[in-house]
Amino acid sequence: MNRTLEEIIDDYESTRMSYREFTKRGELNKQTLIEFESRFTDLRADLRPIRSKIAREYEKRSDKQATAIKFRIAVAIHEGSFLDDTGKPVYEECSINQAEKYASSSKPYKEFLEQKCFYKESYVNITDLREDMSMFINEIKDRIKAEQ
Repeated sequence: MNRTLEEIIDDYESTRMSYREFTKRGELNKQTLIEFESRFTDLRADLRPIRSKIAREYEKRSDKQATAIKFRIAVAIHEGSFLDDTGKPVYEECSINQAEKYASSSKPYKEFLEQKCFYKESYVNITDLREDMSMFINEIKDRIKAEQ
C-alpha cells in the first residue's frame, strides 16, 4: 500500500497520542503493547520508500552538481546564450570570471539551491521521524519484557 507522507504522519501522531494515553492509565496489557509495537513498526516500514525517494532527490543536488550547474550557466552568460523568457540575453557578454559571479545570482541556480535545501531538510526530518518511531518500538519492547 503506497501511502502519502501526510497519511503516515497523521497515523503516527494519532498512534503516539493513543499510546501515551494508554500508558498514562497504567493498565499495561501485553496484547495491547504488542499491537502498538506493530503499528509503529508498520508506520516505520511505510516511511522507508519515501525516505529512499527523498534521499535520491537530495543526492541529485550534491555540491558537485551545484558547481556543474553554476558553471554551465556561467558559460552561457559568457557566450551570451543565457536568455530570459522573451528570448533576449539576460546579461551582456562578459569575461568568464564576471559570468561566474552573475551565475551565482541567477534564478535557475537559486532555484537549484532552494531544492537542495528542501530535500536535505526533508531527508533529515524523515530520518528523525523514523528514529522517533524506533524509540517507541524499543520502549514498548522494554515494557513487554517488564510485564513478563
